[in-house]
Amino acid sequence: MEKKLGIVLLLAIIANLIGAYFGFFVYYQEQIAATPIYLLAFVADCPLAVLLVAASLFLVWIGKKNDFLSFLASAYALKYGIWTVFVILYFNQIYFAPAYWGLYAIMLVTHFGMMLESFALVGKIEVKKEHLLIVLGWFLLNDYMDYFWGLKPWTVPNDAILLPFTVLLSIISVLALYLAYMKKKPKIFTDLLFLF
Repeated sequence: MEKKLGIVLLLAIIANLIGAYFGFFVYYQEQIAATPIYLLAFVADCPLAVLLVAASLFLVWIGKKNDFLSFLASAYALKYGIWTVFVILYFNQIYFAPAYWGLYAIMLVTHFGMMLESFALVGKIEVKKEHLLIVLGWFLLNDYMDYFWGLKPWTVPNDAILLPFTVLLSIISVLALYLAYMKKKPKIFTDLLFLF
């Protein structure tokens, strides 16, 4: 495994760490403060996603990759990247109101980037069926906690479409990512990330 830290990889790790910081300590600050400690794993999914992506990219770079962690991070980035883009566009009257449009325009772009980086480690890790089952089980549990325990982001309005969309997204995104990693395609993102 190459030890040279390319500029693109370094920038990806830094960008993900900045995103995690913003998510945990700014965007979700009030919700995290009000959530019992034993439920915190179910809050702030997007910041957790980019923190896991940063960790998995770093571990791959230093030659200490963890295939399960990398698949979990990739699945988080894909699911919550898609979910957030959908929510922002679906509730665009709220998120693109004059007071919020700047923040949510940036979030739209960064979460689209999360979707793309979910494929960053294609060809770099080996995925097993156990990884698929554990991640899918975790996501479905997370969906249950979000919609039946009230742990979804406080900034997202209640709407009947969100629960079925989220559960379906959990299943489809994890399966699609698993197949992409098993077939080792598309590798374009991996090639770009480790090229420079």
